[in-house]
Amino acid sequence: MKLKKHLKKSLLLISLLSSIQVVNASTTIYVSGNQVRLRSGAGTNYNYIMELNDNTALTLLSNEKYNGDGCANGWYKVKVDNKEGYICSTFTKTGIAKSSYNRPWTSPKKAIYGGAEFVADGYISSGQNTSYLKKFNVNPNAYYNVYTHQYMANISAPYSEAANAYKSYKENNLLSLPLHFTIPIFNNMPAKTSHPVYGEEQGGTSTVKDQAFEAELNKQGFDETYKRWLRVIHEAHPNWTFQSLKTNLDFNTSIAREKYTSSVYYTCTACREVPNYETEKNWYIANDQTVGYFLDPRNFLEEDSILMFEDLSYSNNYTEQTVKSVLKGTFMEGTDPIDHEAYSKIFLEAGKAFNVSPIYLASLSKQEVGPKGSFTTTGEQIEYNGITYIGFYNFFNIGAYSSEPNPAKAGIVYASSGAARNSEGTYVGNIGGSPVVPVSNTTNTNNNQNPTPTNNQSQEEPKPTTTENTSTNSSLAATLKSMNLNQKNSYVTNFKVGTKVSSISNKNITIKDAKGNKADTNATISTGYTLNFTSGEKLTAVIYGDLNGDGTINSGDILKMRQQMLGQIRLDGAYLEAAHVKTLSGSINSGDLLKLRQQILGQTTIDQS
Repeated sequence: MKLKKHLKKSLLLISLLSSIQVVNASTTIYVSGNQVRLRSGAGTNYNYIMELNDNTALTLLSNEKYNGDGCANGWYKVKVDNKEGYICSTFTKTGIAKSSYNRPWTSPKKAIYGGAEFVADGYISSGQNTSYLKKFNVNPNAYYNVYTHQYMANISAPYSEAANAYKSYKENNLLSLPLHFTIPIFNNMPAKTSHPVYGEEQGGTSTVKDQAFEAELNKQGFDETYKRWLRVIHEAHPNWTFQSLKTNLDFNTSIAREKYTSSVYYTCTACREVPNYETEKNWYIANDQTVGYFLDPRNFLEEDSILMFEDLSYSNNYTEQTVKSVLKGTFMEGTDPIDHEAYSKIFLEAGKAFNVSPIYLASLSKQEVGPKGSFTTTGEQIEYNGITYIGFYNFFNIGAYSSEPNPAKAGIVYASSGAARNSEGTYVGNIGGSPVVPVSNTTNTNNNQNPTPTNNQSQEEPKPTTTENTSTNSSLAATLKSMNLNQKNSYVTNFKVGTKVSSISNKNITIKDAKGNKADTNATISTGYTLNFTSGEKLTAVIYGDLNGDGTINSGDILKMRQQMLGQIRLDGAYLEAAHVKTLSGSINSGDLLKLRQQILGQTTIDQS
């Protein structure tokens, strides 16, 4: 049976962590996020007075929201520290979280438990107990008012979460579980479902095969536009149950209310309209058609997307073995190195303690930190905004605001909350169950005083310099110069993108691919290839912008750079050097990402020298 697959061909939207809280006016409100600017007027074109951090109390001077550049939701006039100014209402909230979530998170177990409590406290136990309801709070019975307290701005996030969960469930044979789904129904919904680009959706079935199931659908108030999809799902999964959520909200009114908290990435030109209200850099307000598409539950009643409506509360159907199957193939397949407990047991018990599905928690963590983990899961030393942190963990990237220069590191700062600084000015947690001694930045020839770091306390690889080195081998230097190539330590640069092996190799140079095999003469020189000289020298090729080593610069490289910035992967060697397309050294940041995008869009050319 043909099912609708338009979403997979469309839009789409690259998922980044992005939080927007929508608030109602009150006497006292609070800042939501870090480094939020208080401005002298309602708009980003006004000078900023000061930067404010999460949970700063503000006195609301007027219930009015003022229109101005850079904040589609409007600006509040507030007072803080005897200073009056304007703050984008997007970055405010009505109260401070009820719990510190047992921070600082100085072990994986504490981070997982704290993250579980954060998700449960703010959402699952407050009536926003599905991925859909975390994005679109349309539950009239929820703790927070409808259209407020929404977890993310990215309008496609529920679909992304559902797709990732489905992949995990399918790979681990979990689709046979008796899953329960809560599916919203609006008043005055369109008679037909349609995609903003591809038009009317096709699929489902009108054939009734199970009279008892049909009676239950009628009892729940699902009409034919819902039932034609749910019949197909039921035939494949007869033990799944579906419950309607009667929102009693007008569908078109809901589009209008949700529009200004629904963002799309800048590459989705079909998803936004003029004027292009920018919520944050390269993120724009979605147009009415796109909001309506993602808001309409009927567009996602297929096996690979319906999990956005799955009840994320705890269920006794979940066992440690079930959780273990989700974590299979990841670093969490094993044991927590500090508390010496299986990660599967930690997720299960955290879910039970806070009434959250441990499957959801495990899947969410795997999605956030990647199968190999990152510095957010090892406790290793990082530096952010001039402050050093070591021994902290964040398995859900909570606090990793996308507006931060390095969201994953910002998440570590969040995880460290409540920790004290030592005499060296370093915030210290622990690794391996014992206090961590910060890694010294100075060289010490006494090995007893300066021990080699452990695997969990690794030092960052020194960054190559960006000026051409004078080779001690004058013959090699002359050879490279004749080929118009540059040597940077152990790297060779200044290749034109698309250079073929045949144009470089000769009797004095053998070129090998990244696996060490002799490269085909028709192959393209790629990052990771090596030039092996008969004189014995070996240099590794770097194509700036080619982070994945395929010899081209494309969207795959953008993905690699994003994963590096979020701490989901760790580029090293030539691949790390290739990421420095804007910054010449140090950490990869938004400047490099923008430069890479501009190269792909043909707006600039990356300097390969």
